[in-house]
Amino acid sequence: MRGPWISAIKRQDQDGKKWIPSKSTRVCSEHFHQGKPAHRLHKANPDWIPTLKMGHDSASVAGSKQRSIERYQRVNERKKRKATNEAASALLDFHRQIVDIHHVPEPATKEEATQTDIAWDTELKLLTKDNQNLRKTLSEKEEVIKCQSFTEESMKDDDDKLCFYTGLPSWLTFMALFNLVSSYLPNTGKCKLSAFEQIMLFLVKIRLNLANKDIGYRFNIHQSTVSKIYNRVLDVMNARLSGFIHWPSRASLRASMPTSFRNFYKKCCLVIDCTEIFIEQPSDLLARAQTWSQYKHHNTIKLLIGITPQGTVSFLSKCWGGRVSDKQITETSGLLNYLEPGDVIIADRGFTIDNYCRLALSEVCIPPFTKGKTQFTRKEVDWSRELSIVRIHVERVIGTVKQKYTILQGTLPLAMVGNIDELGTGEAQIDKLVKVCCALFNLCPPIVPLD
Repeated sequence: MRGPWISAIKRQDQDGKKWIPSKSTRVCSEHFHQGKPAHRLHKANPDWIPTLKMGHDSASVAGSKQRSIERYQRVNERKKRKATNEAASALLDFHRQIVDIHHVPEPATKEEATQTDIAWDTELKLLTKDNQNLRKTLSEKEEVIKCQSFTEESMKDDDDKLCFYTGLPSWLTFMALFNLVSSYLPNTGKCKLSAFEQIMLFLVKIRLNLANKDIGYRFNIHQSTVSKIYNRVLDVMNARLSGFIHWPSRASLRASMPTSFRNFYKKCCLVIDCTEIFIEQPSDLLARAQTWSQYKHHNTIKLLIGITPQGTVSFLSKCWGGRVSDKQITETSGLLNYLEPGDVIIADRGFTIDNYCRLALSEVCIPPFTKGKTQFTRKEVDWSRELSIVRIHVERVIGTVKQKYTILQGTLPLAMVGNIDELGTGEAQIDKLVKVCCALFNLCPPIVPLD
């Protein structure tokens, strides 16, 4: 656009050269028909370049300018007429469409009308049937998805399903656990699962002992995320559920003493036994030797469990390697700190801890030994029978805990055991796991009846 303006002005510098405007050069409005230049895209407009009072107008040039103005006016009028015609045509077409919609042509004959009605009825019946089938299929799919999901809606009305996946007896028990734990679970926003689903994932893991990949498919997350959520919830539950494993007072023990204990062992405060959990074979030779169990012929973790006469877990020792004896675990477990004078502990033959219990002025009852005897006396037989009736409860509790949370039945990977060097001293991962499983067991009804 700069070139045509320079040509229209036809100005020369003092030295006779072609004039070139600078940035500060301006053209007066007197040189335009409408007092200002037209838009640079409207080339047909006579004001596209300055044309008036240029100082070099001739008759031919003036006539040419007049024709340009007339031509520009004719072009604008044609555009206006064209726009008006297109709008009228569009309005007419729209009106015809409305008339066509509301106008239903009558059939030529009655027979044709009947055939048309029959065709429409048949088509309507087919569409209705297809709609019903689709609704039924959709309802079935929704039920399948609901049964396979681990959401709150799929669990709260089905205690059997909840018990199968969590081991807890009812929805009320689960919600009590959820309210106790959920607020302490970090909600970073990076995790796809809600606090409810994170707790469900952890309980499903320890309840069914599924592989991380399997749980990942069930919850639609990666298996590495499963491991992170498991460790996170384990730490929170270990901290929040520790109070569920406590040593009751003597008055509470007397008030809840079952009949089987009240007749012969009314001063009993604890029934103890050791249990072992299989683990993978460590690569370190020292750790392999420390965890080898001569009794199980496998690498194991060993711990002491104590229950009240009613069957709740009230004492847990640290986890040790399977090589440690029952006596050593008991003497290093801190059990002496809980005993009061006159308390009675019931144990198996391997717990020769008489001297240890005498330090707290308490007593340990174990079955008689056959060493140096050909047979038991009648009194020893009766005593052994009476003792076995009450001592069997600790074995039932241990079996129920392992049956309820099957992760303790399988062979644990070393990653879930923790640092073997910390066994018996610090709090390893396996200590947290056992504590949480026993605390969840205590949320269930006791296995020893009062009557």
